[in-house]
Amino acid sequence: MPKAEQIPPCPARPTVSSPGGHCYDIELITPLFGGGAKTRETDPSFPIRPTSIRGQLQFWWRATVGAQYATPRELRLAQTEVWGNTECASRVQVKVEVVKVSGSIPCARYEQDSGRYRSMPTWNPPFQNTALPYALFPFQGQLGRGRREIEIEPASCITEARFQLILQCDRSIDFTRQVEPALWAWVHFGGLGSRTRRGCGSLRCLKLLAKDRNELLARLRPFVAGAPDRQWPTLAATILVGNQTDSAIKAWADVIALLREFRQGPNLGRNPGQRPQQPGRSRWPEPETIRRITNARSSGHQRMDNIPDDAFPRAEFGLPIVFHFKDEGDPPDTVLYPARGPEGPRERMASPLILKAAALQNNKYVPLIVLLKTPPLQGVDLRRGDQSLPLPQTVVVRDPRLARYPNSPMAGRSASGSAVEAFLTFAKSKNFTEVQR
Repeated sequence: MPKAEQIPPCPARPTVSSPGGHCYDIELITPLFGGGAKTRETDPSFPIRPTSIRGQLQFWWRATVGAQYATPRELRLAQTEVWGNTECASRVQVKVEVVKVSGSIPCARYEQDSGRYRSMPTWNPPFQNTALPYALFPFQGQLGRGRREIEIEPASCITEARFQLILQCDRSIDFTRQVEPALWAWVHFGGLGSRTRRGCGSLRCLKLLAKDRNELLARLRPFVAGAPDRQWPTLAATILVGNQTDSAIKAWADVIALLREFRQGPNLGRNPGQRPQQPGRSRWPEPETIRRITNARSSGHQRMDNIPDDAFPRAEFGLPIVFHFKDEGDPPDTVLYPARGPEGPRERMASPLILKAAALQNNKYVPLIVLLKTPPLQGVDLRRGDQSLPLPQTVVVRDPRLARYPNSPMAGRSASGSAVEAFLTFAKSKNFTEVQR
């Protein structure tokens, strides 16, 4: 432990513009997972953490205000001026008060059948009988071998929370230009806790909301104004808005159902099954590619010659992706990661695609799809355990030929063979309106 004389003095506390600051009443509109001190665990005693909100505001500051800077160095210098760093105090103080929160509840449960647990959990309200479990699979828990014990219990979530956010700024900070854009983007595009890019922990702040869907479309227009590409995520390559509904959960479920249909729907993402509850074979290239790489194939899954076996197009939706084959003789479990960088293996690529519910002043909600501007994925790394498997020299993530093979989910939806681009086209065919520049 250092001696008292070895501890450097704290940075001077900035002078705030007003003692009261800028106050915002905020509430959850979709359940919050995680958000506590431990990853993916709720903390009912301290569910809304100012440090988490500060981190979110800094991310959205980089995505909005930060887009004007050309290099990461310029961005860091400007961010330090507003938000501080380990050597410089922040000029924005984040406080949370008047917290009212429901108790945390399990999102799902495992039920027994003849002395063994059923392989899939039963989802609790508000997730049951919706498409939402498709986005919440990391929270479903895990059974032990033989399904005789629960190895990991399903995660708990907080379904209701209200709090007051107070932002106090140094007099040198222009709140309207430097802080408010980040706050607006966080409330509309972000959230609290885990998996906010798939709609968990979405927020409503009456003070910031558009009065109706038409006004929201107008307010979103500046975010797709065509700013230059940067080396960090910025807003926005594309924004799509669905039809309004009376329920945030329904708006959220509608947009998740859209992704599920595109990736796995019969006659789109896969062939129709021959029996109920038994899906047909995938029309995406990944299964055939993994079978080629591992040289493993079940006798019941003959090579589908029309599908490429050197492509991972769904990597664009975010990584890692776990691949699990159920039939004997098929490949063992593998995981797809971003390609290794100069620093070594990379474990994650956050999805550039945000799917969520957004609130309106008229007590309505709309499903929202936001594609962030991000640096393109440069390649992938398929691993079995800690071992990287050799990939074909021709392996691609995006390529025009991926939209040209028979029954491709991208056929007619993406000339470049981009899975994300094809999904956006699919969404527009389902009455999503694109925000125009």
